[in-house]
Formats: sequence, structure tokens, C-alpha cells
Amino acid sequence: MAAEPGATSAVARSLVGNALRLRRGEHLVVASWNHTLPWAAAAVAEARRIGAAPSLLLEDEGAFWRSIELAPRTRRWAELPRTSHAALRRADAVLYFPGPADRPRLRRLPTDVRAPFRDEDDRWLRRIRTAGARGIRCLLGYASDAQAEVWGVPGPLWRNQLIRGIVRAEPDQVARDALRVARQLGRGRELRVTSDQGTDLRLRLRGRTPWIDDGRVDADDLRRGRAVATAPAGSVVVAVDERSASGVAIASRPSYLAEGRTEGAQWEIEGGRLRNYWYPEGGEAFDAGFAKAPAGRETVALVSLGLNPALSAGVPQAEDEEEGTVTIAIGGNTFYGGRNRCAFLSWLTIGQGSVAVDGAPLYDRGKLV
Repeated sequence: MAAEPGATSAVARSLVGNALRLRRGEHLVVASWNHTLPWAAAAVAEARRIGAAPSLLLEDEGAFWRSIELAPRTRRWAELPRTSHAALRRADAVLYFPGPADRPRLRRLPTDVRAPFRDEDDRWLRRIRTAGARGIRCLLGYASDAQAEVWGVPGPLWRNQLIRGIVRAEPDQVARDALRVARQLGRGRELRVTSDQGTDLRLRLRGRTPWIDDGRVDADDLRRGRAVATAPAGSVVVAVDERSASGVAIASRPSYLAEGRTEGAQWEIEGGRLRNYWYPEGGEAFDAGFAKAPAGRETVALVSLGLNPALSAGVPQAEDEEEGTVTIAIGGNTFYGGRNRCAFLSWLTIGQGSVAVDGAPLYDRGKLV
């Protein structure tokens, strides 16, 4: 994917300087595919400019698909080799661009061939955490033309929206807002979400520690296990009482699920469970995942509040990070300190919603109070 030199340099400065805060003498590992190489190469150059020592790990897209043809028993070679693990163990920071570009083709593979790659993002998170490094997962890795076609969005526009969210968000302000929101959610007992479109949902909080993704990884993040942040960033996620949610949630932003794009979701919730749902557009995409999900799939488990003012409405893979959005998720939440172990997650996102914690306003129609 072509990228303008000025844009790649700006992204590199934001990722290496603002997000990773890389210092002279530190070791950086940049993991990339061909379609993200312009940004990865710019990050390598930026790291060298400040006096750090970068290494580039490149997975070639053509070699990847050819390997599947020649060696379809992918479990034998899907894991990183020991040499790459050795580089990660020496790294102070890791910049990870997901791939491959042709993710729709990956999902069409037979189950046994695809299985070793299904949880690749989670494996990178574990690798970075094990290394004790600061990590950034850059969402530009998902923004390929092949995936854009599946979701019905222009690829160049999608990438430009993500770049804007990376470059133009003021990281210190996002961090301050995230800390403020997290404190309210951590202390509160009840959350109420409303919107002009008809959302009215109540959920109980259990004093669980909210998960802050402000785009940076500091010492406190490392102590709490938050080894990897996202770029663009800007969200606070909390695992709610799994038996508490009650009311109606109506989406005003699209959701970009693995199976396709949905619009206008309406969920009726009672006793912490999704009881009824309706999708005016893309319901088959939700049904495809929901129908085969295991027990616990209907549990309302997470709430995420968006904080990034530079993101446009409904940016794929970052729809929950737009400033003023409220995302309600069903499925598993153990990663965020909850109790539902279900290996499934789906969500809807409400734009310009209002949020109150124990009756006190936190968001008023999308604005942090």
C-alpha cells in the first residue's frame, strides 16, 4: 500500500517518540508485513535518528501464502523461530503491525490450516509481556484493501483516518482523560448509559480495575500487565457485573465484526443477558459468530468509553476509541478481570452517548463532563 513520505514520518515520530517514548541506547523490535513496511521502515529510521538500536522482523506475504501451499501442516512452522524470540528477549520496546494483508483469504482457509494463526495477536501480546518490553500494536496492520472491501469502506480513507487518530491526538490530554474516567469507573457502583437514539441501560460495577489504553506503556502499566497499547489509542474498558445489565442498547455507529459489518444494532437486555436483538443491516454477520459461540455468549460483560478526539465516527477497528462513544460488549471478559470465560466477543457502539456513574454525569452527549 502506497504511503506518502510525510505521513510515514509523522506516524513514525508518534509511534516511536510519543507512544513508545524510545530513548537513546534502547533496543526496538519492529515486526511488520509487506503492506505495513512503509511505516515500519520509517519507525526504524526514526529510532536510529534518536540513537536507539532497531531491528526489523519482516514476514513476506508472498512467502506466507506459498508456505501454506507447500507446507499445509502449519503448526510445524507458524510459531516464531528461536532467533526472533531471542531478539524479543533483548528488546526494550516492540512495535507490532498485524498481518497478513489478505485476512479474508486467511479466514477462508480450512480450520486445521488456519488454527495456528487464529490467536496471533494474543500470542504477540504474551511475547511482549514475557520479554518485559513496552509494546504498541498499530491498527494500520488491519487496514488493507482486501479487508476494506469486506467491510465496504475505501482502503485509503480508512488508513488516513487511522493516521489522523495516531498523529493528531494529544497524548498527554488523552492520558489525563483516561485516568479521570478510570477513577470514576473504579470507584462507582452503578453505570447508566443513555442516548438520543433510545439507549437506556443500567449496569453494576464491582470495583474491578479499569483497563486504560491511552497509547503509552509506563511502569504502572507493566506492573498491571498492560504491556501493549494500541495506535491509535483512547479507551477505558471495565468488566461489569455479569448479572446486572438491564435495558435497551441501540447502536449509532457500525461494528466491524470478523464475519462482516453491522449497522443499527438494537439489543434488549435483562438480568445481564442479551434476550433479544435486531439488526437492520448486517445481522447475518452477527448471527454467524453468535450461533456457533459457546455458553456465556449472551452475557453483557464489558463497557468501553472512547477518548480519542482525532478519530472520525465509525473508523473500522477503532470504532470504540472515538471520543464520546460507549461500547457495550457481550462474551468473555476474564482478560479485563471479569468471570466469564466464554471465547467469544461481540459489541455495539453508541455515539454521543451520555454516561452517569452513581447518578453523577461522566459523559454528556459524548462530551466528558
